[in-house]
Amino acid sequence: MRAAWTAALLLLGCSAGGQEGHTSHGPGIQAQQTQGAHVEHPASSAEAPRAQGESPGTVPEGYAEVQVAPDRQQLIGLKTARAERQRLGGTVRATGIVQPDETREAHVHSKLEGWVQELYVNAVGQQVEKGQPLYSLYSQELYAAQEEYLRALGSPSGLAEAARARLRLWDVPDDQVRRIRKQGPQKAVVFRSPISGTVIEKQVLAGHYVEPEMLLYRIADLSQVWVVADAYEYEVGRLEPQGTARIQVQGVPTPVEARVDYVYPTVDPVSRTVKVRLVVPNPEGVLRPGSYATVELPTRPVEALWVPEEAVVDTGTRQVVYLALGEGRFRPVLVQVGRRADGRVEVRAGLQEGVAVVVSAQFLLDSESRLRGVSQPGAHGGH
Repeated sequence: MRAAWTAALLLLGCSAGGQEGHTSHGPGIQAQQTQGAHVEHPASSAEAPRAQGESPGTVPEGYAEVQVAPDRQQLIGLKTARAERQRLGGTVRATGIVQPDETREAHVHSKLEGWVQELYVNAVGQQVEKGQPLYSLYSQELYAAQEEYLRALGSPSGLAEAARARLRLWDVPDDQVRRIRKQGPQKAVVFRSPISGTVIEKQVLAGHYVEPEMLLYRIADLSQVWVVADAYEYEVGRLEPQGTARIQVQGVPTPVEARVDYVYPTVDPVSRTVKVRLVVPNPEGVLRPGSYATVELPTRPVEALWVPEEAVVDTGTRQVVYLALGEGRFRPVLVQVGRRADGRVEVRAGLQEGVAVVVSAQFLLDSESRLRGVSQPGAHGGH
């Protein structure tokens, strides 16, 4: 592979300068090749630092024009594309985590002090239906309230309704009240699930003494979940508030899409990120709370000058594009880039609309341009 790469460079070099003996530059070419390797950086409005005095649209220091014959262009696979003014949206890449939908979640507490007599749901992950028995409780206060309710049933003064309301406020189910009326006070009263869903937390065992502040069960309906993504604060202003995001959850082969539901109003003081919430249908239950996700958040469309991503040679300190001038001539120019969208890069300075730029074999041109810029210092722009 290295031999083929070097051969292509030699062919390019011969056509560019008409010089003999380029084989002596083999190691130098390889070094230049490594130096010009493309490093993709997050889209940012900030321009990468450049050498002092350089400005967009000029030939960078240490570079030179390259000339390649048409047959050599075909041999190395050189292709061009136009810089076009378009209105494109983009994406912001963020990490996220799957969480239960808080609007479909219930915390189960006992409103009474007492002892758990029996557990009917005794494992995390167990599916429950609304109204399904969870546990039975013996409480001295509840036992006394049952007796009071039975005594008040024969009273015409409305005491029975007051006693019944007291039991209702303690979440005693209607079927248990009917049982009390038929069979008398119950030592242990059964309490039921307030929603249908999955038990995602359980803090109780049979025989436990419980109090109102203790969480017994946490139940969530996982047929719909949240994915909460962390976007950097400088990117939040670009987001499309009601746009559609693409979500790839670890362990799930197929990406899912969801609309942006809410952008949180606060910034994490440590990570400097803002949480973005997406609501995702989960009818098959394949999205599990706690799973990590990669989220591509949509940004507002912007009208700008765009070139294919492949056209930009990013050295880390410069962004260079090669212009096709015609008659086999190619000129390196500095550009200032902005956001990325749909495989294209915004060019904020350094190019004009409609110019042809190199999108394939640009790294071969870059290597030769640097070699010529070093060997012929007077050939670069500004001299």
